[in-house]
Amino acid sequence: MGRARGFTLIELLVVIAIIGILTAMVFPVFAKAREKARQSVCLSNLKQMAMAMLMYMQDNGGSFVPAQSPDNLMRWHGRRLSADEPFDPTTGPLWGYYGHEHLKVCPSFSAAAETEGFEEGTGGYGYNAQYVGGSPTAWPAMCNPARESQINDPTGTVMLTDTAFLDCEGRLFEYSFCEAPYYEVWQSPTNPSTHFRHTGLANVAFCDGHARAMPMVYSHSSGWCPYGPDVTAHTDEDYWESRLGFLGEDNSLYDRR
Repeated sequence: MGRARGFTLIELLVVIAIIGILTAMVFPVFAKAREKARQSVCLSNLKQMAMAMLMYMQDNGGSFVPAQSPDNLMRWHGRRLSADEPFDPTTGPLWGYYGHEHLKVCPSFSAAAETEGFEEGTGGYGYNAQYVGGSPTAWPAMCNPARESQINDPTGTVMLTDTAFLDCEGRLFEYSFCEAPYYEVWQSPTNPSTHFRHTGLANVAFCDGHARAMPMVYSHSSGWCPYGPDVTAHTDEDYWESRLGFLGEDNSLYDRR
Protein backbone atom coordinates (compact mmCIF):
# COMPACT_ATOMS: atom_id res chain seq x y z
CA MET A 1 0.00 0.00 0.00
CA GLY A 2 1.57 3.24 -1.17
CA ARG A 3 2.08 6.39 0.88
CA ALA A 4 -0.55 9.16 0.43
CA ARG A 5 0.56 11.80 -2.05
CA GLY A 6 0.63 15.43 -0.85
CA PHE A 7 0.28 18.67 -2.82
CA THR A 8 3.28 19.95 -4.67
CA LEU A 9 4.40 23.57 -4.29
CA ILE A 10 3.20 24.32 -7.82
CA GLU A 11 -0.27 22.94 -7.05
CA LEU A 12 -0.50 25.01 -3.87
CA LEU A 13 0.50 28.17 -5.74
CA VAL A 14 -2.13 27.48 -8.40
CA VAL A 15 -4.83 27.03 -5.73
CA ILE A 16 -3.76 30.27 -4.01
CA ALA A 17 -3.84 32.11 -7.34
CA ILE A 18 -7.33 30.80 -8.11
CA ILE A 19 -8.56 31.86 -4.66
CA GLY A 20 -7.05 35.31 -5.24
CA ILE A 21 -8.77 35.66 -8.60
CA LEU A 22 -12.12 34.56 -7.20
CA THR A 23 -11.75 36.95 -4.27
CA ALA A 24 -10.99 39.84 -6.62
CA MET A 25 -14.10 38.99 -8.62
CA VAL A 26 -16.42 38.58 -5.61
CA PHE A 27 -15.39 41.60 -3.50
CA PRO A 28 -16.68 44.24 -6.00
CA VAL A 29 -20.00 42.38 -6.12
CA PHE A 30 -20.22 42.49 -2.32
CA ALA A 31 -19.24 46.17 -2.31
CA LYS A 32 -21.90 46.99 -4.89
CA ALA A 33 -24.54 45.07 -2.96
CA ARG A 34 -23.56 46.85 0.25
CA GLU A 35 -23.82 50.26 -1.43
CA LYS A 36 -27.20 49.31 -2.88
CA ALA A 37 -28.40 48.51 0.63
CA ARG A 38 -27.08 51.85 1.90
CA GLN A 39 -28.82 53.64 -0.95
CA SER A 40 -32.11 51.97 0.02
CA VAL A 41 -31.71 53.09 3.64
CA CYS A 42 -30.92 56.62 2.44
CA LEU A 43 -33.97 56.66 0.17
CA SER A 44 -36.17 55.57 3.06
CA ASN A 45 -34.69 58.36 5.20
CA LEU A 46 -35.51 60.96 2.56
CA LYS A 47 -39.08 59.73 2.21
CA GLN A 48 -39.62 59.96 5.95
CA MET A 49 -38.08 63.44 6.13
CA ALA A 50 -40.31 64.56 3.25
CA MET A 51 -43.33 63.23 5.11
CA ALA A 52 -42.21 65.10 8.26
CA MET A 53 -41.98 68.31 6.23
CA LEU A 54 -45.45 67.78 4.77
CA MET A 55 -46.87 67.20 8.25
CA TYR A 56 -45.20 70.40 9.42
CA MET A 57 -46.78 72.23 6.49
CA GLN A 58 -50.25 70.92 7.37
CA ASP A 59 -49.80 72.05 10.98
CA ASN A 60 -48.53 75.51 10.01
CA GLY A 61 -51.15 76.95 7.71
CA GLY A 62 -49.80 75.46 4.48
CA SER A 63 -46.32 76.95 4.89
CA PHE A 64 -43.25 74.78 4.26
CA VAL A 65 -40.46 74.49 6.82
CA PRO A 66 -38.14 77.54 6.73
CA ALA A 67 -34.72 76.51 5.41
CA GLN A 68 -32.94 79.15 7.50
CA SER A 69 -33.50 82.25 9.60
CA PRO A 70 -32.32 85.84 9.01
CA ASP A 71 -30.13 85.71 12.15
CA ASN A 72 -28.31 82.63 10.73
CA LEU A 73 -29.00 80.66 13.92
CA MET A 74 -31.64 78.29 12.54
CA ARG A 75 -31.63 75.72 9.77
CA TRP A 76 -34.37 73.30 8.80
CA HIS A 77 -32.48 70.61 10.74
CA GLY A 78 -31.71 72.49 14.00
CA ARG A 79 -30.89 75.64 15.91
CA ARG A 80 -27.72 76.99 17.50
CA LEU A 81 -26.99 79.63 20.14
CA SER A 82 -24.22 81.31 18.13
CA ALA A 83 -22.53 81.00 14.74
CA ASP A 84 -19.58 79.24 16.43
CA GLU A 85 -21.67 76.42 17.87
CA PRO A 86 -23.14 73.29 16.24
CA PHE A 87 -26.84 73.03 15.43
CA ASP A 88 -28.99 71.31 18.04
CA PRO A 89 -31.51 69.08 16.22
CA THR A 90 -33.78 68.80 19.26
CA THR A 91 -34.68 72.50 19.00
CA GLY A 92 -35.17 72.49 15.22
CA PRO A 93 -38.58 72.93 13.56
CA LEU A 94 -38.87 69.27 12.50
CA TRP A 95 -37.81 67.51 15.70
CA GLY A 96 -41.36 66.84 16.81
CA TYR A 97 -42.07 65.11 13.49
CA TYR A 98 -39.21 62.61 13.35
CA GLY A 99 -37.73 62.74 16.85
CA HIS A 100 -34.40 60.93 16.36
CA GLU A 101 -31.16 61.62 14.55
CA HIS A 102 -30.70 58.18 12.97
CA LEU A 103 -33.30 59.10 10.37
CA LYS A 104 -31.26 62.08 9.24
CA VAL A 105 -27.97 60.34 8.45
CA CYS A 106 -27.03 59.00 5.04
CA PRO A 107 -25.03 55.77 5.58
CA SER A 108 -22.96 56.46 2.44
CA PHE A 109 -21.74 59.90 3.53
CA SER A 110 -18.89 60.86 5.82
CA ALA A 111 -17.64 64.44 6.05
CA ALA A 112 -13.95 65.14 6.46
CA ALA A 113 -13.15 65.61 10.16
CA GLU A 114 -11.48 68.96 9.45
CA THR A 115 -14.72 70.40 8.04
CA GLU A 116 -16.96 69.70 11.05
CA GLY A 117 -18.87 72.68 12.36
CA PHE A 118 -19.63 74.67 9.20
CA GLU A 119 -23.04 73.08 8.55
CA GLU A 120 -22.74 70.15 10.91
CA GLY A 121 -26.01 68.36 11.61
CA THR A 122 -27.47 67.79 8.16
CA GLY A 123 -26.40 64.15 8.02
CA GLY A 124 -25.61 64.53 4.32
CA TYR A 125 -29.00 65.89 3.23
CA GLY A 126 -30.01 69.30 1.87
CA TYR A 127 -33.24 71.25 1.41
CA ASN A 128 -34.36 73.31 -1.59
CA ALA A 129 -33.81 76.66 0.14
CA GLN A 130 -34.25 78.89 -2.90
CA TYR A 131 -37.79 77.88 -3.89
CA VAL A 132 -39.34 75.70 -1.14
CA GLY A 133 -37.69 76.50 2.17
CA GLY A 134 -37.19 80.11 1.07
CA SER A 135 -37.98 82.60 -1.67
CA PRO A 136 -36.03 83.52 -4.84
CA THR A 137 -35.33 87.07 -3.72
CA ALA A 138 -32.71 89.00 -1.76
CA TRP A 139 -31.84 88.71 1.93
CA PRO A 140 -33.66 88.61 4.34
CA ALA A 141 -36.90 87.99 2.42
CA MET A 142 -35.23 84.93 0.87
CA CYS A 143 -35.76 83.21 4.26
CA ASN A 144 -39.54 83.24 3.77
CA PRO A 145 -40.66 79.69 2.86
CA ALA A 146 -43.12 78.82 0.11
CA ARG A 147 -46.74 78.04 0.76
CA GLU A 148 -48.35 74.86 -0.55
CA SER A 149 -50.41 76.89 -3.04
CA GLN A 150 -47.20 78.26 -4.62
CA ILE A 151 -45.93 74.81 -5.65
CA ASN A 152 -47.77 74.27 -8.93
CA ASP A 153 -46.20 70.87 -9.64
CA PRO A 154 -45.44 69.05 -6.35
CA THR A 155 -44.48 65.84 -8.18
CA GLY A 156 -41.84 67.68 -10.20
CA THR A 157 -40.44 70.13 -7.63
CA VAL A 158 -37.37 69.04 -5.66
CA MET A 159 -37.65 69.24 -1.88
CA LEU A 160 -34.59 67.33 -0.55
CA THR A 161 -31.52 65.62 -1.98
CA ASP A 162 -28.28 63.99 -0.94
CA THR A 163 -25.88 66.91 -0.48
CA ALA A 164 -22.28 67.83 0.27
CA PHE A 165 -20.05 70.84 -0.32
CA LEU A 166 -16.48 70.96 -1.58
CA ASP A 167 -14.11 73.19 0.37
CA CYS A 168 -11.13 74.86 -1.25
CA GLU A 169 -8.81 72.06 -0.15
CA GLY A 170 -10.92 69.43 -1.88
CA ARG A 171 -12.64 68.08 1.24
CA LEU A 172 -16.35 67.33 1.47
CA PHE A 173 -18.42 68.75 4.30
CA GLU A 174 -22.06 68.75 5.32
CA TYR A 175 -24.24 71.36 3.67
CA SER A 176 -27.84 72.31 4.48
CA PHE A 177 -29.12 73.15 0.99
CA CYS A 178 -29.51 71.49 -2.41
CA GLU A 179 -28.67 74.33 -4.75
CA ALA A 180 -30.39 74.92 -8.08
CA PRO A 181 -27.91 75.69 -10.90
CA TYR A 182 -28.52 79.46 -10.71
CA TYR A 183 -29.54 82.09 -8.17
CA GLU A 184 -32.66 83.59 -9.68
CA VAL A 185 -32.40 86.94 -7.91
CA TRP A 186 -28.78 87.55 -8.94
CA GLN A 187 -28.82 85.64 -12.23
CA SER A 188 -25.53 84.02 -11.28
CA PRO A 189 -24.33 80.39 -11.06
CA THR A 190 -24.23 78.51 -7.76
CA ASN A 191 -21.66 75.96 -6.66
CA PRO A 192 -23.22 72.49 -6.91
CA SER A 193 -24.19 70.71 -3.70
CA THR A 194 -26.28 67.71 -4.81
CA HIS A 195 -24.00 64.74 -4.18
CA PHE A 196 -24.34 61.77 -6.54
CA ARG A 197 -22.64 59.38 -4.15
CA HIS A 198 -24.70 56.24 -4.72
CA THR A 199 -22.75 54.78 -7.65
CA GLY A 200 -23.39 57.93 -9.69
CA LEU A 201 -26.92 58.56 -8.42
CA ALA A 202 -28.41 60.91 -5.83
CA ASN A 203 -31.57 60.22 -3.88
CA VAL A 204 -34.17 62.96 -4.38
CA ALA A 205 -37.45 63.67 -2.54
CA PHE A 206 -40.13 65.80 -4.18
CA CYS A 207 -42.78 68.11 -2.74
CA ASP A 208 -45.52 65.48 -2.99
CA GLY A 209 -43.49 63.15 -0.73
CA HIS A 210 -42.26 60.59 -3.28
CA ALA A 211 -38.54 59.93 -3.69
CA ARG A 212 -36.31 58.27 -6.25
CA ALA A 213 -32.67 57.98 -7.33
CA MET A 214 -31.58 60.28 -10.17
CA PRO A 215 -28.36 60.77 -12.20
CA MET A 216 -26.23 63.89 -12.47
CA VAL A 217 -27.08 65.80 -15.64
CA TYR A 218 -24.92 68.90 -15.32
CA SER A 219 -22.27 70.57 -13.19
CA HIS A 220 -20.33 73.82 -13.13
CA SER A 221 -18.24 76.02 -10.87
CA SER A 222 -19.38 79.48 -9.85
CA GLY A 223 -15.77 80.59 -9.57
CA TRP A 224 -16.29 81.38 -5.87
CA CYS A 225 -14.57 79.76 -2.93
CA PRO A 226 -16.01 79.88 0.61
CA TYR A 227 -12.62 80.89 2.03
CA GLY A 228 -12.32 84.14 0.10
CA PRO A 229 -11.03 85.59 -3.18
CA ASP A 230 -7.36 84.78 -2.57
CA VAL A 231 -7.98 81.02 -2.74
CA THR A 232 -8.23 79.32 -6.12
CA ALA A 233 -11.75 78.09 -6.82
CA HIS A 234 -12.46 74.63 -8.15
CA THR A 235 -13.08 74.04 -11.84
CA ASP A 236 -16.06 72.38 -13.51
CA GLU A 237 -13.99 69.22 -13.81
CA ASP A 238 -13.26 69.21 -10.07
CA TYR A 239 -16.97 69.14 -9.33
CA TRP A 240 -17.61 66.37 -11.84
CA GLU A 241 -14.84 64.28 -10.25
CA SER A 242 -16.28 64.91 -6.78
CA ARG A 243 -19.74 63.80 -8.02
CA LEU A 244 -21.26 67.18 -7.18
CA GLY A 245 -23.70 68.60 -9.69
CA PHE A 246 -27.30 69.26 -10.62
CA LEU A 247 -30.38 67.33 -11.73
CA GLY A 248 -30.76 69.55 -14.81
CA GLU A 249 -29.12 72.40 -16.70
CA ASP A 250 -31.64 74.98 -15.47
CA ASN A 251 -33.79 75.62 -12.39
CA SER A 252 -36.97 74.00 -13.72
CA LEU A 253 -36.86 70.97 -11.36
CA TYR A 254 -36.31 73.21 -8.34
CA ASP A 255 -38.62 76.10 -9.23
CA ARG A 256 -42.11 76.72 -7.84
CA ARG A 257 -43.53 77.42 -11.27
